[in-house]
Amino acid sequence: MAVRESFHSQLDLVKQQLLEMGERIEEVLHDMMQAFTSSDMHAMEHIISHDYEINQLELGMHNQVTLLISRQQPVATDLRKLIVALKISSDLERVADLVVDIAKQSKRIKQNSLLTFQVKILGMFTIAEEMIHQSLQAFKNTDILLAQKIAMMDDKVDSLYGELIRELFKLDDAYIEVDQVTQLAFIGRYIERIADYATNIAEWVVYEVNGKHFDLN
Repeated sequence: MAVRESFHSQLDLVKQQLLEMGERIEEVLHDMMQAFTSSDMHAMEHIISHDYEINQLELGMHNQVTLLISRQQPVATDLRKLIVALKISSDLERVADLVVDIAKQSKRIKQNSLLTFQVKILGMFTIAEEMIHQSLQAFKNTDILLAQKIAMMDDKVDSLYGELIRELFKLDDAYIEVDQVTQLAFIGRYIERIADYATNIAEWVVYEVNGKHFDLN
């Protein structure tokens, strides 16, 4: 009995550490959105140079979960919880990578270039940031209903991304700098991918509860 209690305490610790990793991702997302808004190059460089910290969090989670599986050989619900922890930590690390990609592209954006489109990108970013927050809340509270609602938010980001691309490439080449259009298109794509990863996390919440993987997209 003591062994099982110890194992479940370790399961709880894994979940708590994963939520802390999620909080770190939310901070990075918020910082990136602020940096994009203000064209803060120093903040962008900080995000890029500190990405290794999140990589280490993901590696630590992977090692911890792998060790628990090998030592405890869990089955059923307990095994699903550990698999979900691995998958979500991987998705969060990829979100962090995408934020770094956004930072790198944003460094090339001129502050007053195509402002209307920069505002559209911020609109996408706001929804994607909220999706990450809601997906982590769904994981924290094992809330399937909340997880399912995230798919609707993803549809909105997809729609905004489609509008952004169509409008960007309708611009007259004589009016704009092609380089600026390209950077904004890349940033829009990275944000759209962040929304996809938020949906992935929501899907893992559903899997943890019922053992079946549903495509919420």
